[in-house]
Amino acid sequence: MKSYQPLSLFALIMLLIGCEDPQPTATCVDGVQNGSEVGVDCGGDCPPCLSTFTIAGNVQKGPFLNGSSVLASALDSNLTPLGGTFNTQILDNSGYFGFNNLQLPFSFVSLRADGFYFNEVCGEQSAAQITLNAVLDLTSAGPANVNTITHLEKARIEYLVAGGMDFTSAKAKAMNEVLAIFEIDTTQNFPPSQLLDIANSSYADGVLIAITSILQGYRSVSEFSDLMANITTDIRMDGTLDSPSLGAKLRAHALVLDTNAIKQNIVDRYLDLGITVSVPNFGQHITNYLLNTNHTGGEDVIDYPETGLSGANFLNETDTVFTEFQFYSLAAKRPNDCVDLAVKISRYSSSCTNCWYYNFGSGQNWAVSSYDATTFSQTYTSLGLDADISIGFYAGTFKLEFFLNGSSTPYRTKFITVN
Repeated sequence: MKSYQPLSLFALIMLLIGCEDPQPTATCVDGVQNGSEVGVDCGGDCPPCLSTFTIAGNVQKGPFLNGSSVLASALDSNLTPLGGTFNTQILDNSGYFGFNNLQLPFSFVSLRADGFYFNEVCGEQSAAQITLNAVLDLTSAGPANVNTITHLEKARIEYLVAGGMDFTSAKAKAMNEVLAIFEIDTTQNFPPSQLLDIANSSYADGVLIAITSILQGYRSVSEFSDLMANITTDIRMDGTLDSPSLGAKLRAHALVLDTNAIKQNIVDRYLDLGITVSVPNFGQHITNYLLNTNHTGGEDVIDYPETGLSGANFLNETDTVFTEFQFYSLAAKRPNDCVDLAVKISRYSSSCTNCWYYNFGSGQNWAVSSYDATTFSQTYTSLGLDADISIGFYAGTFKLEFFLNGSSTPYRTKFITVN
């Protein structure tokens, strides 16, 4: 007959533990906070918990126009798109937009605005649409403005974060690098780029106006968009503008900007919207850029083709020696109507009295002044985007002075010799 011994206390405890139900695991869909979840069916091994965010700001190049579209895309902490997108429209001509009660797993979003805008350099609405971008952490206080600086810094921020830098540090670094391209003193305490506003009056807001004006210049919409895209690509990996040609493009237009006209254009635009603005001294930043930049040379704001309707062009960048009693072209192509051109021709070294002659019937889009027999000069003012006329000279040396937008100071001077 078998005998049975009572279980020891230790064995009994182990038996009871072995009979208990196991710890419930997270199912992420059961409506219960369990397992590693930090909220109901979220966090831990489940998808991140959602937080509620509201976004509001202005899209400004000048301000985007009413009805322009704004797209918000959800990002994770590495700025990787999560696939969630939200759409809205700009609600008025100040560029204002808003998203209410967005449910996002992380606080990071990218913003993309597509639309027509007010060109503050020319004082008119753009002829075509552009795109401006921003990448933001929505836990930061203040408006979520989208502007040229948020656009230029975006790809650089993404590159830095992908390399392991935290978002706040990456954003501050990228903004300082963009400012440095335009010789802005980055030791100043600048607010984040999304807080800058061309309708406000602070020193930092003036920096935004200056940078935006240099980028726009007297360019067409397509030229402006192309310049922005190329700068963004250039600075993405090292934060510096390495392309001499891009730097030259910036300098060429900065040289001839009319800051008084830009200021008045901004004031008038906002007055039309019922808003009174005080424009800060942004011109000082353009002047500082021109004094300190290592950008040199560059394209001209006006295109002076090598040849025109009557052969070689007196105004081109290369030819300086011509033959007397032969017709040549006086040809110029303006990018748009917001930049005016006048060319003054003067006798510099010659014994002639009436030293040049033109075939007026051959010309197009030049208004020709009366000949000044005292100064031996005559002025040709462009009336159309493409201007050309046949002109010939007697022997001598002549000075050609180029004036933009009614300035009394030539932005370019050329001497030609006629043999």
